Amino acid sequence: MIKIIDPVMIRVFSWEIRWYGFLIVSAIIISLILLNYLLKKEKEFDFEFFLDYIILALPLGIIAARIYYVLFNFDYYINRPFKILAIHEGGLAIHGGLLMGIAVLFFLTKKRNKKFFKAIDYLAPLTAFSQALGRWGNFINQEAYGQVVNESYYKFFPEFIKKQMFIEGAYREATFFYESAANFLLFIFLSFYLNSRRKRDGEVFSFYLILYSLFRFFIEEQRTDSLLIAGEIQVAKLISILMIIAGFSLLYYIRKIKKIEE
Repeated sequence: MIKIIDPVMIRVFSWEIRWYGFLIVSAIIISLILLNYLLKKEKEFDFEFFLDYIILALPLGIIAARIYYVLFNFDYYINRPFKILAIHEGGLAIHGGLLMGIAVLFFLTKKRNKKFFKAIDYLAPLTAFSQALGRWGNFINQEAYGQVVNESYYKFFPEFIKKQMFIEGAYREATFFYESAANFLLFIFLSFYLNSRRKRDGEVFSFYLILYSLFRFFIEEQRTDSLLIAGEIQVAKLISILMIIAGFSLLYYIRKIKKIEE
């Protein structure tokens, strides 16, 4: 019998710490450490500003990510309303969290008279990093998987991944791994570009929107557990298209229109 990883990391009587939550918290802590390093030469923003942002955005982002997920799984949750609050079991949609995070940052920068695009440029690579780590929570929960594949597909993967991807009586494509790896590479690229002399405020965020959405669009094609509209349109692919358009539009604004205005 194939033994999979228990989604519960620590269990003491009825008290549980799940890998999903542990990885989310770990991603936040590591991101804050990285952010503190990235801000060493920054004059307009300090670490405390982003701590205030995290305090506001984290709970609101989790709520938004859950609402987004529940809305597109409404038929399931309408008959199981008690499951809506079971966030520890998984079911957070990154696009919902992203939208809330952007809204909170816009509000906070306007309130404190700071540059929104400069602030979000610092957060873009850290978002990619957090997504890369967070996908391993999906892996442990046996989410974000792909089509049925032959066992030979896993000959280059570690045994623990192979075993965990045995879902509903068949091996599944490791789409979680594709996205995790792509996000990590995106994190590296954005981190380097953040320190480029050619960079203009908002460009790092623009490249995040474009590149993340491009690979998410193609990876989503392989997934079998996607959120759907009208039973057949993958929500993530639709949102990805809109984000790509937004990213290119922002780049055009920064490089053409805003440059002229300055």
